[in-house]
Amino acid sequence: MQRNWTGKNVDLNELTTHISRFFKEKDFEAIKGEIPTGHQILAEDSPHFKINGYISVTVEGRSNDFVVKLEHCGKDKHPRFFSVFLTTMLGGGYFLSRRLKSEETWMKLEKEFWKYVENAALHLTNSAKSLANPSQ
Repeated sequence: MQRNWTGKNVDLNELTTHISRFFKEKDFEAIKGEIPTGHQILAEDSPHFKINGYISVTVEGRSNDFVVKLEHCGKDKHPRFFSVFLTTMLGGGYFLSRRLKSEETWMKLEKEFWKYVENAALHLTNSAKSLANPSQ
């Protein structure tokens, strides 16, 4: 899922730092880095949010026109038919239950994430320095 912001003049490096802080507050192992199109955060292994796979967040664009994209990656390690096969065998219900719990946790985290990013973007409005006047 992704969301766009326009006309906010947000310092994208600072926004990325805020987003990284969100994951660290939730006890995720998170790393922040730069990619050719902007910034990226990878997060995984939270003891409080049991999610299969990892989370990728990218922040791309310019201070007045940017996109934040949130993705749940690596969530299906097994093909669908394998999951159905497991559910028919003894103990297969456990794996299905775990997957459903992971998806439920993901939806909860996603809701908290977007609320946090909306507030961070609002707080950081007009935080980007103007290139025309570096003394701002």
